[in-house]
Amino acid sequence: MADAGDLRGKTVFVVGGSGGLGKEMSKVMASQGAHITIFSRQQKLLDEARSEILAVRQDESQRITTVAGDMGIAANAHSLLVSQPQMPDILYCVAGGTGAECGFLVDLEPETFERCMVNNYYSSVYPAQAVLKRWVEDDATAEIPPRLRTRKIIFVNSSASLIPTPGYIAYSAAKAAQRALADAMRLEAMRYSGPRSTYIVQCIFAHNFITPSFLEEQKSKPSLTKRIEGTEAIGGSSAADISALESRFPSAHKIAPEIVTAVASNDFAVLDKRLEPQILWANMIGTSPRRGWGIVDCLLAFLMFLVYPFVRRQTEQQCKGDALRRA
Repeated sequence: MADAGDLRGKTVFVVGGSGGLGKEMSKVMASQGAHITIFSRQQKLLDEARSEILAVRQDESQRITTVAGDMGIAANAHSLLVSQPQMPDILYCVAGGTGAECGFLVDLEPETFERCMVNNYYSSVYPAQAVLKRWVEDDATAEIPPRLRTRKIIFVNSSASLIPTPGYIAYSAAKAAQRALADAMRLEAMRYSGPRSTYIVQCIFAHNFITPSFLEEQKSKPSLTKRIEGTEAIGGSSAADISALESRFPSAHKIAPEIVTAVASNDFAVLDKRLEPQILWANMIGTSPRRGWGIVDCLLAFLMFLVYPFVRRQTEQQCKGDALRRA
C-alpha cells in the first residue's frame, strides 16, 4: 500500500472547496502535489479559489479543476461526478454549515431543517454514493495493480454533533446524521476492499474556527448559544469582533495543515491538535473505532467521565428559564 501521506499525483475531489476549510485544505493538498477538483454552487467563488490553489501547487503539471453545481441534489451530484474525466483517489465532503440556520426549535421555520439537511447531509451522501459506485465498478473490471490502491472518502463533520448545544438544533441533527452515515459507510466500504483497492472512510470533527461563514453566524446566533460556547462578548464582524474571535479560535488556514496531516493516519476520527475536539470526541466515541492504539482516547474518555457531569449541570443551569428571563 502506498504511503497514506503521499499526495503526489493523487486526484482529490473536494465538494465544498470554494471557501473556508475546503479551500484551505485544497491549497494544502495542492502544495503537496495533488491534482485538485473543487465543487461548489457558485462559479465566481470557484474561480477565485482556483487562482489561490494554482498559486501554491508544486508544479505546473498539476490539474486544478472547478465544477459548478448543487451537490445536495442527487441527479446533479451523480451526473457531475460520473462525468469527470479523472477518477478520484480521495473524496472530501466538506460542503455544509449553518450560516442561516441558528436558532431554537420553536423559532425556526420548518424549511430551515430541510435546508440544513440538504446542505450538510445530502450534499455528503450523494457525492459519496456516486464516487463509491464508480470505484466499485472500476474494480470489477480492472486488472490487479502492482500496488494496492487506497481509496478514501472523508466527511467533514463538526464538534456540534458531539455535544448538545441549544441554538444549533438544526445543524447538530444534520451533522449527527452525517456522522452515522460515516460510521455505517466505513463498514460497508470494507466489503469492497480486496486485491485491487482498499477502501477507507474517515470523519473530520471540526471545532470552531474562523471563516467568513462563522463570522456571519455570530449575527444571528442566540445569546444563550454564545454564552455556552464562549463567544457572548463577540457580536458581529467588526475589526474588534474579529480580533477577539481570532484570539480564541484559530483560522481555517491554520488548522487545515493539521487536519490533512491527521487524515494520513487513516484513523476514522480526524481532529485538529486542540484539546477541546479531542475531549469531545472521547466523550462521544460510542461504537466508533478509537484513534491509533486507543490509549489516548481511553484516557480522555475517563477524564470526561469525571468532568462532564459538572459541565452538563452548568449548561443546564444556563438553559433553565432562559426564555422567561429574556421574554
